[in-house]
Amino acid sequence: MQYNASLDMGQYLAEPLSKRLQMLYDLGGRKFLVSNVLPLGCRPFSISQETPTTRCVERLNKLASQFNSYLPQMLKDLQSTLSGSKFVLLDVYKVFEDVFSKPASYGISDISHSCCAIDSVKHIPICKNGEVCSDRNQYAFFDAIHPTEVMNSIMISRCLNDSSVCKPINLMKLVKA
Repeated sequence: MQYNASLDMGQYLAEPLSKRLQMLYDLGGRKFLVSNVLPLGCRPFSISQETPTTRCVERLNKLASQFNSYLPQMLKDLQSTLSGSKFVLLDVYKVFEDVFSKPASYGISDISHSCCAIDSVKHIPICKNGEVCSDRNQYAFFDAIHPTEVMNSIMISRCLNDSSVCKPINLMKLVKA
């Protein structure tokens, strides 16, 4: 990836996203649900590649936060310039923080490992030999990178009615707008 070090990573990644959202608008899209980035340093793959001094690789979480900090204003600017558009931001980072702080209250028992074993010999984040755990609902991550169906369900359920997770309005209000 060619990256200009004079820009911060958040701005570097947010600009192409803005252009793609404008392209979708030009194709007829008017209502958009855009999610920010989860705590990248808390993914099992990130943890397996580095030896963090805390539960997560904070350097990666900082990069995710930089990107996430650009999104609210970017979406607000797009909505003000693209007539008839509505943008809602799903704060995936916050949902993961909430689940990580009290996993049992969400029915999850393992937030550090993935449902399937990581192929650490090949350093790839997919399931080793295709083997998966017997109860996927107990894990936050399916493989070393992707959330489980349960995590995706938690994110969208919260977004449907919770305006602290989906801003400036929840998903139900966006559908009706």
